[in-house]
Amino acid sequence: MSQLLINIPRKQAFVYAVFLVLYEFLTYIANDMIMPGMINVVSGFNGPESAIATSLTVYVLGGASLQLFLGPISDRHGRRPVMLFGALFFFICTILIACSNSIRQFLTARYFQGMGLCFINVIGYATLQEIFAEMDAIRLIAIMANISILAPLVGPLLGAIFIYYFSWRMIFVVIGALSLVALWGLWRFMPEPIGQTKTDGTVIKQTSLSFSVVMANYKKLLKNPSVILGSIALGLMSMPCVAWIALAPIIMVTQAKLTVIQYSLWQLPVFSACILGNIFLHHMTHSSTVKKLIIMGSLIGGGGLVLMFLIPWAFSDYFLWLMPGLIIYFFGLGMIGAPLSRFILFSTPVSKGTTSALMTLITMCINGGGIELANYLYRGHSNLIYGFYCAVVALIYFGVMWGGVLLPKK
Repeated sequence: MSQLLINIPRKQAFVYAVFLVLYEFLTYIANDMIMPGMINVVSGFNGPESAIATSLTVYVLGGASLQLFLGPISDRHGRRPVMLFGALFFFICTILIACSNSIRQFLTARYFQGMGLCFINVIGYATLQEIFAEMDAIRLIAIMANISILAPLVGPLLGAIFIYYFSWRMIFVVIGALSLVALWGLWRFMPEPIGQTKTDGTVIKQTSLSFSVVMANYKKLLKNPSVILGSIALGLMSMPCVAWIALAPIIMVTQAKLTVIQYSLWQLPVFSACILGNIFLHHMTHSSTVKKLIIMGSLIGGGGLVLMFLIPWAFSDYFLWLMPGLIIYFFGLGMIGAPLSRFILFSTPVSKGTTSALMTLITMCINGGGIELANYLYRGHSNLIYGFYCAVVALIYFGVMWGGVLLPKK
């Protein structure tokens, strides 16, 4: 990798990235490990079947609740203290879930636990973008994404094993303990980019936290089509992914009558495809531009979503016919995240914390709404309807992307 953009030891930058991805991994696996056990949780609390998907919805909406505040606060007071508070808050909420005694308490604690997601992109990844140059940042984030994807890859299987041998509450006890390790690592190694002089002589300045300045910055972002349309596109492309995570227990365990272990094993090829997409992205960064990477990932991911409708429509409603399109989609998804995020963040002079805040808020709100829409459409347990939902999302995504994201020159 090339020289860092701010004056910190290279070892510190990379060790920080390790603990950041550990924290991110824990926020993801907190959801993925419990999904196989949600049927047990809901039945134990005498809750409705819809609470299985709703548990992910409230988690995602919690992850969309703080961004507008965190971005400007970190631009003014620094990334490091805000990130440390977020990691501590996630630990506390994780323990509260383990202590819940009703479905209402469980879902409420899940909402607040989801707030831990807010700090990852707005603070953690914004810091990485300020430390590393363009392609270096994309390559590093692609590598980190591979580690994060291990959560949905191994999470369901680990969760199934935990449910078989222990109580579902033990999942959150273990995640809580590991989150303390992540908190220590972030406290020890996270740099503070705000106030640093970059290698090109520019300074990453503090931004005023006054209401007028914050609103002026958000107004600039709202008028920037690359930021708004790019954020919408990012949310749309990830929407079928979170919908799949939410509905997969119903599709495979309730509807297809698979065991929890079988359900977990079927997730392996799906999320392995996302890892392969990230590896391919890492390879392509040496010979492609950001715009070309976005186009390539969009075509592959969007094409897979369309196939999720066409193949079941042509053959059968059984979940197996969803898998080819789903695997292709996840490969494309692995390619699109890092370059599209970079494109959005650097399409405006507004500070990266504030820009990342709005980008993440839009993305998470679209994901939360998408889960509930998919949950509503799947009430009849039709995989063809779910495939149609994915195909429509792809068409809307292409309309957004070609309507203003890729046409302007960066």
